[in-house]
Amino acid sequence: MRGWRRAAREAVPERDRGGQRGRSAGCVPNVARRLVAANGERGAAIKVAPRGMPADSPCGEGRLPAGSQPNAPLVPSAVPRWRIRGPEVVRSRPEVAHSPVALYVASPQDSSSRLDGGLPLVSSPGQIGHEFGRALAALDKRRRVIALRRTYAEKPVRLAVLGKEFGVSRERTRQLEVNLLQRVEPSTGELLGQAARWLRSVVGPVAPLDVFAGAMEEVVGDAPPRWRTAAEVALVRAAGYQIMDGVVGDASFREFVDEVRQRARMFSDRVGLIDEEGLRAAISAPPVPRWDAAVHNAGLIRVRGRLALRDTRRARVALALEEARRPLLRQEIAELANLADNTTLASLLSSDKTFVRLTKDAWGLASWTREPYRGVVSEVVKRLERAGGRIEVEALVEELPEQYGVLPATVRNYLSTRKFVVKDGFVSIAPRPRVSTQPLEEARDVMWTPDGKPVLRFPAGEQHLRGNSQKISMAVAQHLGVGLDQSRRVPFAYPRGVDAASVIWRSFDPNGPEMGRVREALQRADVRPGDDVLVLLNRRRLRLLDPWTVLLDEKPS
Repeated sequence: MRGWRRAAREAVPERDRGGQRGRSAGCVPNVARRLVAANGERGAAIKVAPRGMPADSPCGEGRLPAGSQPNAPLVPSAVPRWRIRGPEVVRSRPEVAHSPVALYVASPQDSSSRLDGGLPLVSSPGQIGHEFGRALAALDKRRRVIALRRTYAEKPVRLAVLGKEFGVSRERTRQLEVNLLQRVEPSTGELLGQAARWLRSVVGPVAPLDVFAGAMEEVVGDAPPRWRTAAEVALVRAAGYQIMDGVVGDASFREFVDEVRQRARMFSDRVGLIDEEGLRAAISAPPVPRWDAAVHNAGLIRVRGRLALRDTRRARVALALEEARRPLLRQEIAELANLADNTTLASLLSSDKTFVRLTKDAWGLASWTREPYRGVVSEVVKRLERAGGRIEVEALVEELPEQYGVLPATVRNYLSTRKFVVKDGFVSIAPRPRVSTQPLEEARDVMWTPDGKPVLRFPAGEQHLRGNSQKISMAVAQHLGVGLDQSRRVPFAYPRGVDAASVIWRSFDPNGPEMGRVREALQRADVRPGDDVLVLLNRRRLRLLDPWTVLLDEKPS
């Protein structure tokens, strides 16, 4: 509650604050301007009558004339009027008013109580804080404590806590609270009800905190400091408002926020970006100020100006590509998407179906093409199938680099693998790629334990700790039961509970078979870049050995 008064003081310049009773939002026209700005053209007009201020001093710099009464009854004919449209205030009558503040809010649904031009009248009850405080002051000590710390508190204390302080039971404390309500409500209920109706008519369904604080000040600004929070809590409760994130909203606004939250997912795409126009049309969204507050309190956010369910790397990357409208390199995507850490960007792009590779190095959205770049081998196979199984080598060497940015040497390198057969300048797919068996004794990456067990050895690099695979010899792949164009997962006996290694051998890979998914095992074993990785080879289970394990270069006889 006290945050409202603080917000109002920060929002209203010192020279615009009224001097009466320390009112922090005393410049009524300024408060009215902010109310209109917060709620839009709610019925098109508001009329404001300031508390005892000359018409030529709209921000409270004037003084009450001698003999005037600050709380004299409202006399409509003696009230200067300001007709407010948007942020503009046009004074239409120059008389001096000696009356409490009254705000008149025009509503297209209400045609009652019209004054001077047909504006409906919602009159202020004046300031009620002093009257409410007097009702609480009349209570005995225990009931006053209950009122301040529980009944009319921002953060109510539990009955059991208060009962312990009083030396009575929780039930007796509850009875005291019921009794204090029976004493306070008859004398303040009508006053609070009138003030609540005025507050709802002025503030509307939602308003910023500083605007709400200004309106509250007009009603409970006269409350003694001791009873101020209690008066505010009672009035907010009577008016049906709740403090939300950056705004105060009534029940209808809170229901609207819930509807926005529930429907937002229906209008979101696979990366979480929301069709804002469609969402607003589906729920008949109100003017922009209320809409922005609703989407914010619904937990939605804006990413690069677009409404989204969450601020994710996926959404940022998709928006960066949408804005660029062309294929981008990974570094360009990271810069446009404002990604401070792009170490996992490659994994995101390759694993998410929203994104596709359009060239060897550039990425785009899947909606941009029906034929994304799948690699040199896939492109060669696709062209062979279209050409009936046979195509000129030079045609591929010329076409693929031009379309996908690969090197001609890379194309020739893939065509020379076991996947293809090159004869008389034409290439075709090999019917059944074959490979001879390689003994482990001939493998350069294999060492031996003293009892004759094979061990794969390779130096650990940073790429392995980032998740890259390690090339292995044909002999190691064959020993683990993997042949050409085959793959299998081999679990680790040590360290336990880590990902199983993946052994794969592609006939089109000129570098031979590889072992992947070893990052977790290396990290668990505290392997550092530069350390020797020793993997005891067994078709059923692998085991990482200590770096100081004694090994032999040749298999013992």
